[in-house]
Amino acid sequence: MYTVHDTGQGMLKIVDASRGIQAGVISPRGKVITPPVVNGNQVSFVVQHPDGTKMGTTHKLPTGQLINQFRV
Repeated sequence: MYTVHDTGQGMLKIVDASRGIQAGVISPRGKVITPPVVNGNQVSFVVQHPDGTKMGTTHKLPTGQLINQFRV
């Protein structure tokens, strides 16, 4: 089981909850405007780009690999 925390410094930290250690990092492509939502081995959140457009993204855990992007 993993948790994902917004560090507030443009990075999302992936933590292995059972061992209490950092398992990875996600560099979102924009400002994170929603809390990260973990579902199984995936995490989703919405980012806002400088031009104001919003994109939802889904990443694989614990690698942080981008799986999907969608318009919000």
